[in-house]
Amino acid sequence: MLVEHFSLTVSQTLAPALSLPVITDSILPILQNLVGDQIPNIRFNVAKSYAVIIDVLRRLPDSDETLITMEKEGKPAKGSERGDGIIRDQVLSTLDKLSSDEDVDVRYFASVAAKSYGDAMQS
Repeated sequence: MLVEHFSLTVSQTLAPALSLPVITDSILPILQNLVGDQIPNIRFNVAKSYAVIIDVLRRLPDSDETLITMEKEGKPAKGSERGDGIIRDQVLSTLDKLSSDEDVDVRYFASVAAKSYGDAMQS
């Protein structure tokens, strides 16, 4: 239950307050460990968290700034090549694995998260 709570907290509250280094060094490794959890609810919450992480990584600069601090300072959230590379190399490959999960809900949320990146790249 604590793990599921962590996943939901990251996705709903913390992500905009995290910098690119914190996401890559702390959050992504935890989520990666949860991908193989035996409980389907944990795995689909991981997929949902990845959707939020994708949205944040697409907008974060390659620095210690967060979306919240940038918004307060009136800075545009343009993103970085590093963030986009992390999405492509780490997040999407993990979502691809979750897209073939045995649980239908896990597959659904993984495909929604992956599609969010594709949709954003087309706009």
